[in-house]
Amino acid sequence: MKQLYSNLLTMLATMLASVKKDQAAWSGETEIAVEIAAIETEYHELKTIIDQLSGLDSRGYTDAGNQEFELIVSLTLKLCKKLCVAARRTNDSALLQLANHSQSSLHAGKHKEVISRCTAIVNKAESKFGVVQSYKVTLDEITIIRQHISTLDTNIDNRSNVNTDKTTLNQHRLPELVHSIRERLIILDDMVEGFIDDEDVVARYKQSRVTVNYGKSKTAKNQTGTATVPVQ
Repeated sequence: MKQLYSNLLTMLATMLASVKKDQAAWSGETEIAVEIAAIETEYHELKTIIDQLSGLDSRGYTDAGNQEFELIVSLTLKLCKKLCVAARRTNDSALLQLANHSQSSLHAGKHKEVISRCTAIVNKAESKFGVVQSYKVTLDEITIIRQHISTLDTNIDNRSNVNTDKTTLNQHRLPELVHSIRERLIILDDMVEGFIDDEDVVARYKQSRVTVNYGKSKTAKNQTGTATVPVQ
């Protein structure tokens, strides 16, 4: 199925490039011009949908999300330094092991892992607040870090929901769009052969309307058994 869509996109791109080169031969034919314009519009929509469904149009984090993420790491690192002082002064080895981070170690791993690490540190600071407040740890900084983590999680969830909804809509739109393009191509084929007198233009159009059908096997590099067939 993926190869079918790839072939269709390739043929459409080739055909549209060809008819634009021969525009002088059909520019006076309004019906041809309208059909070509409609096919071009649907071609771009089809390409966008296929790219999106292939995961080429998705990002886990927006620029704003990345800024939020970096701020969480920065604020948590500052908290870690205070917690390390408290841990060493009180001989709390468990707290020291949890909080003893550099910028790189706190930042290591995937986004989700880093946020989980920061959340664990904030939770520990809160649970030991009676001890660590003497080392300039405040409830305000704990609350601020939590708020930023909550904001980032909400943004990621919202983006995931939007992408899921978009994917569902595109999956329904894809077969409709392919059907519409094919119907338009059948009409355009008849228009070109019936309305255009220049046989060279007609021949170039027909050539642009074929694509390679690889079939089930492409194992041999020098295999000559491929055939060109019209996408209809």
